[in-house]
Amino acid sequence: MSELIIIRLCALARLVGDARGVRGVLLTLFLGALASTALPPLHVLPALAAFSGLVWRLERAGTPAAAAVTGWLFALGYHVAGLYWVSNALLVESDRFAWAVPFAAIGLPMVLAVFPAATMATAAMLSRPQERALAVLVLWSLAEYLRSTLLTGFPWNLAGYAFAGSDALSQAAAWIGIHGLGLAVLAPAMAPALLTAARNHRPWTALAALAIPFLLWAGGAARLDTARPDERAGPVIRLVQGNVPQHEKWDPELRDAHLARYRQLTLDPGPAVRQPGLSPGTAPLAIIWPETAVPAFLNTHTALQHWLDSMVPEGGSLVVGAPARVGSRLFNSAFVFDGRGTSVARYDKAHLVPFGEYLPLRGRLPLPVLFESFIDFSPGPGPVSMSMPGLGLASPLICYEAIFPGEVVAAGAPRPGLLLNLTNDAWYGHSAGPYQHRTSARMRAVEEGIPMVRVANTGISGVYDALGRTVAEIGFGVTGALDARLPPPLSAPTVYARHGESAWAGIVALLLGLVLVLRVARP
Repeated sequence: MSELIIIRLCALARLVGDARGVRGVLLTLFLGALASTALPPLHVLPALAAFSGLVWRLERAGTPAAAAVTGWLFALGYHVAGLYWVSNALLVESDRFAWAVPFAAIGLPMVLAVFPAATMATAAMLSRPQERALAVLVLWSLAEYLRSTLLTGFPWNLAGYAFAGSDALSQAAAWIGIHGLGLAVLAPAMAPALLTAARNHRPWTALAALAIPFLLWAGGAARLDTARPDERAGPVIRLVQGNVPQHEKWDPELRDAHLARYRQLTLDPGPAVRQPGLSPGTAPLAIIWPETAVPAFLNTHTALQHWLDSMVPEGGSLVVGAPARVGSRLFNSAFVFDGRGTSVARYDKAHLVPFGEYLPLRGRLPLPVLFESFIDFSPGPGPVSMSMPGLGLASPLICYEAIFPGEVVAAGAPRPGLLLNLTNDAWYGHSAGPYQHRTSARMRAVEEGIPMVRVANTGISGVYDALGRTVAEIGFGVTGALDARLPPPLSAPTVYARHGESAWAGIVALLLGLVLVLRVARP
């Protein structure tokens, strides 16, 4: 039976590898798109076998240039299918920006695909199929790391998020981070390629690769049972999801109505979503509004500050997302109110979105005249541990700051007890984008051992404990409030929180060493 499976896989490998011309291009693009379905929200894990298809395509590449083109096409399909929703943001003001939809839908994936192209070029230097399969595993992971760190970084849809649909499989990120988890995801994806490489040899490497998810699941399930957070009861918090359509958000004639909606949900939410088991009569100590919930420069609007301050629970706080203006500089900010007057603290977003909050290389790029009126936001100083009444020390994160592994807690500062993500995913409609964003935020909780509270304008808002488990959520497109008890952090930082990407780098070094051993061991 096992021989028959290998024979059929070898036939499939020849069929995939031998495709030429337009058929070969379309097949490579399709394989990349198929692989992306393993990511949130679909989590079609068998689709990861498409990475073996990439190995089979690379076997016929021949030269580094051909291997680079193959890697680029595969990654292009992967990112076009995984990031299709980005172009939705341009349709909010379609009269001005609809022309740019193809550049967002295709142009961004074309740029992101350069990273795998650069790394896959070296795969052509390996002649043996087994070595090539192991090398592709490492090279894709290296490409993801480079994409996450270079040119401001864009660590979206990393391979490791394929396992984020399982609480147990996610737990390995506490030791090896999302990049290490990506290696664990890609290893079984290479099993078909390793089986065809083995041919008449015993397929130990393929069996070992297939065993990895089961080992991770067993270890993760044990961690969920044993690494329990401190059971001390935390404060009750209220997450307010105003569900304001993006095309209405900045309309001055609708501002008062939108603010009235937020006030009503804050003070009298009606049938608010509640954490299971939470007493209906429990009043919240802290209330949190999402990114830019207040469409005004809040730091210069004293009357509006007093109005917001009047809603603060006694002894607690109200956290509000709003823009700020200091001189000629604009900031995307989170304001903290404590009920004693105006705001007591402000956090300014540090990791801004290129072409969304600022124009890179302004004055050097040939940008259309429509961008001339674009006003850049200024970056804040970076992650902080901010004291918030009723919440304790929190690390505020605005929008996609929550997707950057290892960058959500201030280095050298006191360890916060909460990761607080204020975001607005209304730009992307009811697409995969908000679900992918939520998944990234949850993974930061696992990596750091610190609970994550995520408050979005249109969803998905939720509370996630220090092991990344969902405490309570409000779905996308829902107007409402969520009451939940704030989970505590783990008593000690995780291995990843202490050592960052060291474990991932060590695994990469071991795998490269294995490739070298295979080359030396066989004539």
